[in-house]
Amino acid sequence: MSTSSMSTEVFISYSSEDRLRILDLVERLRGAGVSVWIDQMGIEGATMWSQEIVEAIDGCKVLILAISQRSTESENVVKELALASERRKKILPVCLDSSGIPKSMEYQLAGIQRVEYVEGEEEQGLLAMIRSLGKLGVTVSIEASEEAAKAPGFVSHGPSHHNGSAVAKRASAMWLKVVAGVAILAVVGLAAALFMGGGSAPPSGLVALGQAQTNTTSTAEQTPPKQVTLDTNRVVVLPFKTIDTSGETADLGYGLVSTLTSKLQPLDNLTVIANESALKFKDSTQSPNEIGQALRVGTIVTGTIQTGGSKVQISIRAINSNSEEVNWSGVFDNEIKKFIDLQNEIATELAKELKGGLAAAETQQLAQKATTKPEAQEQYLAGRREWNKRSLEGFENATKHFEKAIELDPDYADPYVGLSDVYHLMVYYNYATRDEAIPKSRQYAETAKEKNPNLAKAYASIGWILHMFERDWNGAEDSYKKAIELNPNYATNRQWYAIFLANVGRKKEALEMVKIAEQLDPTSMIIKAVLALRYHEADENELSLVFANKALEMSPLFSGALTTKYIKLNSGEIDDGIKIFRESLKANSNPINPRMGLFKLYLKKGAREAAFDEFAEIVGYPKVTTENCGAVAQLYYLLGKDELAYHWLEKSIANYEVLAIEMAAIKEFEDWQKEPRFREMYKKINHPMYVDE
Repeated sequence: MSTSSMSTEVFISYSSEDRLRILDLVERLRGAGVSVWIDQMGIEGATMWSQEIVEAIDGCKVLILAISQRSTESENVVKELALASERRKKILPVCLDSSGIPKSMEYQLAGIQRVEYVEGEEEQGLLAMIRSLGKLGVTVSIEASEEAAKAPGFVSHGPSHHNGSAVAKRASAMWLKVVAGVAILAVVGLAAALFMGGGSAPPSGLVALGQAQTNTTSTAEQTPPKQVTLDTNRVVVLPFKTIDTSGETADLGYGLVSTLTSKLQPLDNLTVIANESALKFKDSTQSPNEIGQALRVGTIVTGTIQTGGSKVQISIRAINSNSEEVNWSGVFDNEIKKFIDLQNEIATELAKELKGGLAAAETQQLAQKATTKPEAQEQYLAGRREWNKRSLEGFENATKHFEKAIELDPDYADPYVGLSDVYHLMVYYNYATRDEAIPKSRQYAETAKEKNPNLAKAYASIGWILHMFERDWNGAEDSYKKAIELNPNYATNRQWYAIFLANVGRKKEALEMVKIAEQLDPTSMIIKAVLALRYHEADENELSLVFANKALEMSPLFSGALTTKYIKLNSGEIDDGIKIFRESLKANSNPINPRMGLFKLYLKKGAREAAFDEFAEIVGYPKVTTENCGAVAQLYYLLGKDELAYHWLEKSIANYEVLAIEMAAIKEFEDWQKEPRFREMYKKINHPMYVDE
């Protein structure tokens, strides 16, 4: 142990089997002026955990967690992570291979942006690491790096460990020069595909670059949020811990959270956070106050589920996140086969405590069962998890789960809505045609409404179908409003309604609506991307950038946020954007989106020949003639070919394309929207912005 633990800002937790790579990394970081502490022996397994390590973690600002297949199996790496979390240290996960974040650490590291430092791509990884450490308050010596900027680079991977060596300084200098000049990734897609997807996993090496792009983050965003007194009527139900050695009841906790959330959301005077945000904090080591501040909730509901034989026991508590005191607790037990009954009982008792009593109508509402079959509920919830992936495989798997749920309980309304949502999003993502999917989607939503007339999700789905695929503007708004009446806390409905309001030109209302959605689902990158766009349309570009950055922290290549940040806000260097944009083609199932981005970037650069190459690829794509006419219309308009632009716009409108709806009000085409011919086209389809002229 050659380095004092009290004088270092960064602690590196790693497996001894990765020692050579870590020593290499340490050299590079120290050359950039970063104060680093490591256990050079790599204490493992049965060796006593050193007190010096504990002191080093206590004294550091940031723990770098070097993640590999080997380190995730290291007992001491797990200990070091747990200790750092307990001490509330900032953590920077650094992936050394393609294994990614292990499931055992997934929720502990939820919301924390990672860096990839894989072999062959150290340059990109170090770039991202230095930038991330700087944001976390670690000192980085720019001066030392500039001194050695002319050096050829660092090549040694040997075991020597010389603090602040000249070679390492020269290497780090080169990386910091890259940091200073790197351009921003600019991913552009069709407006129709921006704001519903969960984002694709970036190709190898691009996660690090995506992190480096946060250079434009505002001062306000970097400042830690102030501690505020939280409203105890804002509630989140966190995943319950399931204690079961058999592994057969692992989904009980997820089912309970879903039921409690869905039953509490329609009640007056309570704001209940969406399941998706709650699940981000499963197995979290954060304190109730920290979770409360992150989700802006004053009440946290959580507990444990313990099974044994045919019995299940649930311990539940409601915690005031301001004081971290338990306001209420209870223990409930029953047979596993009566788990649905138990959920309803708990929901009623919890609601009584949260509201200080219930009206008769509320008691009756809470007593209603969505299904009597626990197995059907499990299938439905599994389907929703697959649906949230927003991929073709995810949609296909979701369909199987929803259909199985209906087979188990034909009167269960929720899986019918699930199928409706699958089919209309498959059209949205160009996985299916309107004619083959939308009639099915509409029928499933109507069936769900028949089986449960008070199911807000059914009305939200019908609203989206009427809005995007049938152009029934009044009917769509009525459905969205009905969904709010039935469940004012359903974030997805608020998000879809906000998009509707923007599409019909009511942009101020759209902004206010999506603000509410973001409050209800604070960890949704999709909603944050929608909010970023709405702020851009309101000319509040600083706030637009803040929320675009927040979405990118969750998924560095999420096209909705990237488009707003780098295209609509005109951020980034064009040449570097083009270079990285080409890499994005590998990660995108629909080539239209990245090629549209490349086309626009080349036009900005004045490289018309290259732009025409992308144009040719887009026009030659098989689905263009039936599903992407609006994209071609955009291309011709940007090229100044008005007649051809109108020809393709007319085809897009005739094909009932989603993009045709969004182009009517999108800010990028404000000049086109003023032209009489454009306005006449939309007047013919009774678009609210044009019909009253």
